[in-house]
Amino acid sequence: MRVLGIDEAGRGPVIGPLVVAGVLLQEEHQQQLVALGVRDSKALPRGRRAALFPHIERIAQAVEALSLPAHALDGNLTQLELEATARLIKRLKPDRVVIDAPVGPRALPAYREALRRLLPFACELTVENKADARYPVVAAASIVAKVRRDREILRLHRKYGDFGWGYPSEPKVQRFLREWYAKNGSFPDCVRARWATARRIAQGAIRQIERSLVD
Repeated sequence: MRVLGIDEAGRGPVIGPLVVAGVLLQEEHQQQLVALGVRDSKALPRGRRAALFPHIERIAQAVEALSLPAHALDGNLTQLELEATARLIKRLKPDRVVIDAPVGPRALPAYREALRRLLPFACELTVENKADARYPVVAAASIVAKVRRDREILRLHRKYGDFGWGYPSEPKVQRFLREWYAKNGSFPDCVRARWATARRIAQGAIRQIERSLVD
């Protein structure tokens, strides 16, 4: 049986893309992932994830990742991720899919049915919370998603400078957003401008300009 694990990286950041990744392999090959040390990507340092990435590609029948850029993330993130998940399934045509769901336990049945309606063929759907901690193939997908997102962030660093990894709590991110908006009056395309963090910084900059005009 060909099993497809799906997970994402980048729901929370204010800078950079959301990446949804899929790893397809024969179900019995999940033990090879375990032997490699593949586990929930959140439990692995960034360097270890990068080191595991080529080994996952070697074991898998297919590795795919869809990157949703910041400017495309103004809508409902759950719906966008659902649609990206359906695209991966349709492209890779697995017998079984295991998904680390982006919704709470009560919403799991509705999420599963919404996904099923988007698929033109039948396949077994396992939709769970914390699936990356229970299924090696989903852990592999979580690693792929994070590595692919990290690579995109590093490409953005070459264009905009080192702003960190895009999370609102990072001082580098806060400083980058304040300085960029103060200088340009808007955010670059890599910023999720409708996120609360970005809106707050923009509003603060506007108030500061208004006060300076009054003074």
